[in-house]
Amino acid sequence: MLKWIGLDDTDSYSGGCTTWIATRLLIDNINNVLDFPYLIRLNPEIPWKTRGNGALALKLRITDEDAELRVKDFILKNSRMEGKTSPGIIICRQKIALDFFADKTLKDIVTKRLLENALSQIQDAEIYFIDDRKRGLIGAIAAVSHQWKDYTYELIAYRSDPGNERAQNLVDVLYLDSFTSPITFLNFDREEGKPLIYPHGPDPVLFGIRGEDPNVLMASFNLISNRAQMWAVFKTNQATNEHIIPITELTFARPYTTVSLTVYLIKEPQIVRGGHVILQIKDAKGNSAEAIVYRQTVTLNRAARELMPGDKLFIWGAVRPDARSLTINIHGFRPISLVQMEYSVPKCPLCGRSMRKTNMATFECERCKTKSHAFAVIPLKRQLLEGKDYLPSPSSFKHLMKPWSRRPLQLAFKYSSKYYGSRASRS
Repeated sequence: MLKWIGLDDTDSYSGGCTTWIATRLLIDNINNVLDFPYLIRLNPEIPWKTRGNGALALKLRITDEDAELRVKDFILKNSRMEGKTSPGIIICRQKIALDFFADKTLKDIVTKRLLENALSQIQDAEIYFIDDRKRGLIGAIAAVSHQWKDYTYELIAYRSDPGNERAQNLVDVLYLDSFTSPITFLNFDREEGKPLIYPHGPDPVLFGIRGEDPNVLMASFNLISNRAQMWAVFKTNQATNEHIIPITELTFARPYTTVSLTVYLIKEPQIVRGGHVILQIKDAKGNSAEAIVYRQTVTLNRAARELMPGDKLFIWGAVRPDARSLTINIHGFRPISLVQMEYSVPKCPLCGRSMRKTNMATFECERCKTKSHAFAVIPLKRQLLEGKDYLPSPSSFKHLMKPWSRRPLQLAFKYSSKYYGSRASRS
């Protein structure tokens, strides 16, 4: 019998990993896997997320009720019951038609009331949770009701002992990036000189390679010297910008969301202590806000310093919840129109001195008495380009942020057991 299994919130800050649980379930049901496992990244601005805020969905052939119970027991047994962790599981016969709810989990905060309303609409499903918070059910439902608009893949490999330090091979990663980019992406930060496929937390993940083609990911896996215990390729919404809410004016920006809109720069960029750049912006209706470009974004921070008052920009970023006034953490911007001329007091054509203003429309040289009836127009040499996306350095990217190097293939790949395995199955 076909079953969709959704699960979320099984890890904690001290360890655990929901994708590890999903990979073990794939390997344990190796002849009953019907599709790629789904890795759905939810709203990255949620304050109570653990790390990557990812939910999982599996499509399996479950032979009997005992097999279904074994799946449920395995998930709960390997969940971390500590801190903010609140595991949730849903097992159903078909994908759930709750598009609004799934979209809400990607872009906004899901209230307890909205969750209860979604649960009341679900029929013919087994639902498991461990406490009244039911937070894991939000992601579990979202994963099995997600509708694909854009997608990528990630091969995630796992180490045998999360307590051991990850062995990193910079040469292999640089070779992998040179050989497979842009079909793979965000492997190596060439400006910072460091690999990006290795995580830093206490979880069992050894490395993750992201890309457009699962076959290229499998080839990439063999290019890296590794001692992975097991691995799997996930279909995911990573690198899609799916979490961004388009708005038309700043008054629609809400905390804990990521928004995009067209704005105008009001003042010169202000560089504050720490190297962060503060931008004063306004929308077409005159509503104003503050935007921050952090030093850690490197290339984006560098580009923001080149902006000038009057520049028209398309920006996207996260709305801060703790600021006294509306503040947006900029994740990227695209110049629509840049100021190309600067107006200044004209100089005397005879002596070269700056003229002084005598009235609203006239300038005069005190020495030569020559007059001018207009400001001097000076062409500007701008370092920024209109229409170009300015993004953070690769090291500062979050899961859902879309890199400019992506070349979406949008090809349909038939799932098979070659896309997951373990060292035991390989030998």
